[in-house]
Amino acid sequence: MGFFGGSDKITHHEFKRALFHLKEKGFSESQIEQVESVFRGDLDEEGSGSGISKDELKNGVEWLKEHPDNHHLDSHQIETVEQILKKYL
Repeated sequence: MGFFGGSDKITHHEFKRALFHLKEKGFSESQIEQVESVFRGDLDEEGSGSGISKDELKNGVEWLKEHPDNHHLDSHQIETVEQILKKYL
């Protein structure tokens, strides 16, 4: 997060802090790995594209909601992921 407010992307470091908060909220290692896999491509982009933008966050959360058979997160946990990650934008 920038010094004067939110940045336009969630950095790798901020994402790791967010994952720690998810663990504190009772997410299992498997669930945390599933969240990581949804956003890994955004974080691993080269140069200025690295990080999770507002649109990428929205798309990742929508994917989780639309594909419940592909992960082990319930709707409340998906909302928690969204709320925690939005704090870093």
